[in-house]
Amino acid sequence: MSFMITTSQKELHRLDVIQKIRDQRLSVTQAAELLGLSRSQMHRLRRPMTIPVRPAWFRRSDRDHNRCHSEEFRNAALDLIRERYLDSVRRWLARS
Repeated sequence: MSFMITTSQKELHRLDVIQKIRDQRLSVTQAAELLGLSRSQMHRLRRPMTIPVRPAWFRRSDRDHNRCHSEEFRNAALDLIRERYLDSVRRWLARS
């Protein structure tokens, strides 16, 4: 199974800075100034780097948002609306 992760230049720059912190070439304070963030935000960004999976601060460009319903659910809801309410909409449009 292959997949592609897309990242922006900003994200790549963040990754480079975080790797420099890990390699002890930059301090957390210096990195925070470089990225325009606070020290606590830098610590929060650095934390997921200990996990070998994709870092948490990458955009979720490959997934839908949390409240997104499946296409099947959407179609079922539209079918119900058409079945129960389309007749009243037609009557309303006929009066206009």
